[in-house]
Amino acid sequence: MTDPASVNIDFKCFVTSSASELSAWEHFRAGREIVLSTASFDQQWAEWCRCAQPDRSPSKAAADALLAQRQADSSTGFYGTWVWYPWRAEAVLLLEEAEFVAVRTNRNALKIDHGEQRNLSGKTVGVVGLSVGQSTAMALAMERIVGGLKLADHDIIELSNLNRIPASVCDLGQSKAVGIARRIAEIDPYLKVEIFPEGFTKGRVAEFMDDLDLVVDACDGVSAKALLRIAARDRRIPLIMETNDRGMIDIERYDTESTENFLHGRFTPEQMSEMLEATAWTPEMLNAWVDLDTASEPALRSLEQVGKTLVSWPQLYSDVAMGSGALAHIIRRILLGEPIADQRLHFDIHEHITVAHPA
Repeated sequence: MTDPASVNIDFKCFVTSSASELSAWEHFRAGREIVLSTASFDQQWAEWCRCAQPDRSPSKAAADALLAQRQADSSTGFYGTWVWYPWRAEAVLLLEEAEFVAVRTNRNALKIDHGEQRNLSGKTVGVVGLSVGQSTAMALAMERIVGGLKLADHDIIELSNLNRIPASVCDLGQSKAVGIARRIAEIDPYLKVEIFPEGFTKGRVAEFMDDLDLVVDACDGVSAKALLRIAARDRRIPLIMETNDRGMIDIERYDTESTENFLHGRFTPEQMSEMLEATAWTPEMLNAWVDLDTASEPALRSLEQVGKTLVSWPQLYSDVAMGSGALAHIIRRILLGEPIADQRLHFDIHEHITVAHPA
């Protein structure tokens, strides 16, 4: 039985053209109350026929004939994948993997060409921190510029998260890692997702980092940031961090640059080891990470009020969305082997719109 989900993500896939999986599906559904959703399958198949032959636009009769031939060619006489979503108590009949991926990525072309799409399907990216990181993980999944994701966060979805996390009130109290994994599963059940709902911890560093092609730092804790960089440098894995204020993005090329230091040489190994034991940010640490003299005025005002009139620093969905789009673009280019340098960038939309640009 094909099951792309980890033990923590409890949906299941059954490929009906496989005799063993068809038997597993029949056994699985026996005695269960399952809503079977087949309404969209004919439309999915018709769309695949159009994508496969865009110069012909096959008629319904031609599409039906192609499906009949595909079914006749299988050992079971069936075609399609049943995907069981237990949180919906529903099974949806979808195209099998090759056709599903071809249709779902069809509108990527040729901004991402077919060869690049195949190359990217073999890549795995880790995301640590799933508040701001949720949007980055979703962007990577939506464009399918990875074949696998590892997602780490120990936190749950709270009401105050709903200004920047695309979740619902029905998800309150749910693990952030489980929530985003389920949303990705409903977009693409063939995309491999592994979650670490206890967060990025010392005990599971190797399990999380091994086999990654790139890792995203979207976490808040100073010790987690230190641990992540040490692990990335030791494994020569590129790391990207999006800080959310003034569109600041750090591209850290531990894969191409031989260095003992971290964050563009800002921190020595000794300093990073000290931060491994830190339990909270100090003003000096924060300044060393983000250069407070370059921060936006609203961010600086907010920082002064944290713990007084504010619970935490501000994060807006508009900033998160722009940042995740920029990260997805940079990640795609790095994964495709383009020479993206180790650097700090600012994509400050406020700065751009305050300067007059002739039409």
